[in-house]
Amino acid sequence: MDSVYTKEKMKKLVSIVLAFAMVIMIFTACKKEEGKSSAPAPAPVPSEPAKSSTEPEPSKSSEGPKYTNKYNIACIYSSITGDFWGVVYNGCVAALDELKTQYGIEGYCTAPATSGDYTQQMDLLDQVLLKKPDGMVLCPSNADSIGTYVTDKFTDDSIPIIVIDRSLNSTSPAIIGSYASDAYSMSVGQFEMAKEAMADYDEVTFIHLGMNKENAQWANRSYGFMDKAKEDPKFISYTGDEPYWAGNVTQDICIQYLQDTINSNPDKTILILGTCNAYNNYAVTAVSELSKEKKDKITIIGWDFSATEKGFMESGEMYGAMGQNPYLMGYDSTFMLCDYLEGYGFENKFVPYQAVSIKNINSDEVKAYMKTMGML
Repeated sequence: MDSVYTKEKMKKLVSIVLAFAMVIMIFTACKKEEGKSSAPAPAPVPSEPAKSSTEPEPSKSSEGPKYTNKYNIACIYSSITGDFWGVVYNGCVAALDELKTQYGIEGYCTAPATSGDYTQQMDLLDQVLLKKPDGMVLCPSNADSIGTYVTDKFTDDSIPIIVIDRSLNSTSPAIIGSYASDAYSMSVGQFEMAKEAMADYDEVTFIHLGMNKENAQWANRSYGFMDKAKEDPKFISYTGDEPYWAGNVTQDICIQYLQDTINSNPDKTILILGTCNAYNNYAVTAVSELSKEKKDKITIIGWDFSATEKGFMESGEMYGAMGQNPYLMGYDSTFMLCDYLEGYGFENKFVPYQAVSIKNINSDEVKAYMKTMGML
């Protein structure tokens, strides 16, 4: 009886041990499976290198096409011909061609038949209002007249405007910002070039041909130079604290003024400074008609750079010039407008510039600059 009881007892004990072992195995297996599911998945290999932490992130996702909407834009300039504005126009047309080919974006670029004809530019702006494009790039023919027009006509921000090259005296909410050269810094650079050009002289009398006092962008083309000249007793302004405002007189009057000044000051070493392509031409024309003895005492430093200025430097008629980049002004501003319309935002920016002189005109830096304008 005791033997039977003991066998039965052992069977029960073995069953309990086996059951317990099964529980332990199931529990362990569950824990292993649980550990697998909670482990982080390996990171996918990026298709592109990671961006630098210092690189600003765009305000809109960069995945997919840069522009998802087929915008219609207008570019209204003060001119689309000549050494400078012909190149700005080429840059704009190149941008418009790319935008149409790649994204189906439509646009056009136009200007008055005569540069500075602000009444005709108002007519062109009337057409913009009628066509109601998605946005506009504007180079105003006149800061005040076009500024007042824009304030009165563009009373909301339904057609955003980027202003290029010069100031626009307007309070219109449509204006989102500007893309122009840093005129004051360029003018300071013109002074540094003048110091280089006139290093062998103890005293220099200069005449700065200013554009327009009412247009801050234009006035700064003179004020940077004149502010620096006040700090250097070597440089003496023939016109006092203000430049000679060539923008307020005709070409003939300006040329005659320069010749009269040179002829009445035969003992002075004179430096003439231009602030645009036209004034560079005024200075070269005025000096070209003088005797060689008088020419030898005259140095010309200009503003803007084109094939014309390059020719003046190669012939020795001009020492150098502060060159804006007109191609990028037209090209970049067109894309900047589309960026804004797409939601990438807008920041005021300066157009790159390059100091070009007879000393560096054959350098790699200047050659690269000329290449952007199709000059090489």
